[in-house]
Amino acid sequence: MANPTVLVTGGNGFIAQHVIDKLLAKKYKVISTARSEAKYAPLLKNFQKKYPDGTLTYEVVPEISVNDAFDEVLKKHPEITIVLHTASPASFDYDIPLEDAYLKPAVNGTLSILKGIKRYAPQVTNVVITSSIAAMMDGVSPSGGNITLTNDMWNPITWDKVETSMEAYSASKTYAERAARKFYEDEKPSYKLATVNPPMVVGPQVFDDLVPREMNSSNEMVSMVTKLPPSTEPQASFPFIPSIDVRDIAEFHVLAFEKEKLADDRIAVAASACVGQRILNILNDNFPELDGKICKGDYASADKLEEDMCPKFDFDSTVEKAGGYDFIPFENSVIDLFKQYLSKYSFP
Repeated sequence: MANPTVLVTGGNGFIAQHVIDKLLAKKYKVISTARSEAKYAPLLKNFQKKYPDGTLTYEVVPEISVNDAFDEVLKKHPEITIVLHTASPASFDYDIPLEDAYLKPAVNGTLSILKGIKRYAPQVTNVVITSSIAAMMDGVSPSGGNITLTNDMWNPITWDKVETSMEAYSASKTYAERAARKFYEDEKPSYKLATVNPPMVVGPQVFDDLVPREMNSSNEMVSMVTKLPPSTEPQASFPFIPSIDVRDIAEFHVLAFEKEKLADDRIAVAASACVGQRILNILNDNFPELDGKICKGDYASADKLEEDMCPKFDFDSTVEKAGGYDFIPFENSVIDLFKQYLSKYSFP
């Protein structure tokens, strides 16, 4: 039997690159999309070198928010049986209206591919959509230690209350995931639909030579603590949310269609809590070259800060449905991220 063909949208994204890496390692055939050839050409070259016997091609989808964005790709490739929709805005510095930057691409892009699959790809058996923990959390609050996140929680945010980029991102993820679920319930397509809700995603890029000077959004949240002024006070600082290694969340995108119990589930997973002081402790313990260049804070305060400020999480049911899973420790994620970055760029 031929290996299944998987469509990965937004294939040059941070998570998506790791997803493609996992798929090729498992011998799946992969078709991915990017906004231009310039976006995917270096990746294609590197993946072909790493997996000379693998099958990876790209298609250009310049604008994901139009109604028929993915129709031509789906019509051109009737061999696609699994779709992983990871494409969505994930930056916080757009110079256009928030609705155009976040809400429309997220919602329209999600509905566009679901409608396209229903019209042109009846052979598709599984669809996995990348959502976010932002679709579950009601903002980020320093009192988060009193909250326990579960898979059935929803962010109550409404678009009329959106004022900042972070709120726009959270709302776009919430609206897009709700739109996908409503489409699935109303249209009753033949495929199974799962959503993956990552927390803060940390870790290295797939390829050392493609590490960008400007970190992607989630890793930049980790890196923000390196810009704190010298202090001996406990360093709470954002982020104070659950976290996961990018390699683990990529694996759960694959498990979402490989494991029958996850195939139509909402998949929220996390490995550990995270506060700025913990990140500083890891960096100061493992990178002597940063001594005197970054804040130290109050080393002993990390445990209490995590207990008081970070939301707890109970995602045991998802891990159980996956058949168990050993997560990469947060310390390893931060070390691997900075080891890779500092090998290429000077600091600061």
